Amino acid sequence: MKIKIILPNSSPELIKDRIHERKAIAGKGTKIDMICLPKGPVSVENATDEARAIPHILDEIKRAEQEKYDAVTIDCAMDPFPRAIKEAVKIPVVIGGEASRLLATALGDKFSVVTMLPSAAEVIRHNVEASGMGSRLASVRAIDTPVLELADHAKVKEIILQEARIAVEEDGAHVIILGCAGMSRILTYVQEKLQVPVIDPGGAALKIAETLVSMGLAQSKRCFPTPPSKEIK
Repeated sequence: MKIKIILPNSSPELIKDRIHERKAIAGKGTKIDMICLPKGPVSVENATDEARAIPHILDEIKRAEQEKYDAVTIDCAMDPFPRAIKEAVKIPVVIGGEASRLLATALGDKFSVVTMLPSAAEVIRHNVEASGMGSRLASVRAIDTPVLELADHAKVKEIILQEARIAVEEDGAHVIILGCAGMSRILTYVQEKLQVPVIDPGGAALKIAETLVSMGLAQSKRCFPTPPSKEIK
């Protein structure tokens, strides 16, 4: 199968590490192509960034279907305009935030999300409530570090570990979703330190996309009908 992974930002330098991580967990026979947006915000950290990115995300999703990809994933812990994304095409579209929550609720009663900035935390908290999973959310915690300042992995991983520890020991989380861009490389470190499952949203999206393709499933068009063409003035 062939899957396109879309980073919902215009920063190609963020692809390098992440493509290796995705290929490492992809199933045998799965071909992966990862792209960033040709135009849009350099990072997605708040609702305004999502709004600026969505026209370009929709263009790339439609292009993926035209290019005969079997599925598309949005490699992001936030869920930029999920209904619009799923309406756009008939092939499966899986978003990182949504995918990670689905896995988290299978692994424990309560989950917490550790993300970058308070602005992203607010969007994620809203998305969890809107998805009907509010009763399963222990907390959303932010490390207060922008996406483009995550280069110091040694320092950042300790900050992430600290917030994840508080989420487990004080907030009551049984599972951690690591919603920090490009930080899946420290997932094992946090998991071993805290002895709880730690989920990478982009990885979760990829594995669920593979499952949907192998089962011949995609989003229901009764729920997400394809919109008619409309002139934009």
